[in-house]
Amino acid sequence: MGVVKRFISQLSYGQDLTRIAFPSEFLNPYSILELAGVRYLSRFESLMIANTQAEPAQRMLHTVHYYLATLFQSKMYRKPYNPVVGESHYCFSEQRGSNTQFIAEQVTHHPPVSAFHINNDKDSIEVEGIISFGVKFHMNSVTVGTAGNLRVSLHRHHEDYIFNKSIPDLLIKNVVLGTRQTKWQKTVEVECKQSGCKCKITFTDSGSSEKIEGVITKDGKTQLKFEGSLDDEIYYFAETDEEETLFISEEQIPNAKVIYPVQLDPYPSMKVWRQVTKCIMANNMTGADAAKREVEEEQRTRVKAGEDDKKERKYFIYNNDLKTWVYKPGTFSLPPS
Repeated sequence: MGVVKRFISQLSYGQDLTRIAFPSEFLNPYSILELAGVRYLSRFESLMIANTQAEPAQRMLHTVHYYLATLFQSKMYRKPYNPVVGESHYCFSEQRGSNTQFIAEQVTHHPPVSAFHINNDKDSIEVEGIISFGVKFHMNSVTVGTAGNLRVSLHRHHEDYIFNKSIPDLLIKNVVLGTRQTKWQKTVEVECKQSGCKCKITFTDSGSSEKIEGVITKDGKTQLKFEGSLDDEIYYFAETDEEETLFISEEQIPNAKVIYPVQLDPYPSMKVWRQVTKCIMANNMTGADAAKREVEEEQRTRVKAGEDDKKERKYFIYNNDLKTWVYKPGTFSLPPS
């Protein structure tokens, strides 16, 4: 029996997979923190465009564009590494003549919670999010239920856009038999209290494609709608005019280069997982599994010593009033090049 089938045969229906050590055959060669850095930074130009819009509904539309661009054609057939507690990752990008910085930190391991913060001083744009998830096994499929919101702040407009999920729920189909498919699920809601705008995004599995529909309202009145497929193109149109305008396509999604400075923190993602990544890239899964066990065992020692119970990390602190982790302003700056 192959490694994958042997592993799956040991699982039971409905089992929580967040506490299961996955064989390296299931893994992508990067951490969740690294994946978040690439996704949220490379698409950041969408928020710069949102920042230039005069109308509130258009600012909402382009802020939603940023969110959807991070999901567009992103197939997750393998899982990234679960970061160890205290792991961090930072990077930056240069877009439209300005610098955008990203910092992420794994604030707890059980439950797995990743916190991240993005800042662009020149354009006065800030993004802050929490990524948390539960994974359950359903024989030939796996469901990923996500939690943690995303806040996009366009400070020039004194507006905060709150997404109730930083990542939509996810269904992975045919994990044992058939052609594997990943589908974003259910709905995501966005609200900007300052402008009175709201947006509801609905993800639907329509077989071979991922259908998406959205409605933007202002003070309860419909302003814009959009629909299409995350595998192809999405169009938007005004409530009073059904002439469609291209909203998202592969050709017009920002894809800025992400730059990685020297990582100086105690547990940087690239250093923590270096040997695992090296082995996976060389298709040495036995070596990857051994290196991964060393990482996990070192973390178990720190967790037993109380590391997972801390309510303050280097860059983030748990806010008891908000019941979530928040960035500690001024704690991060890129190291000298």
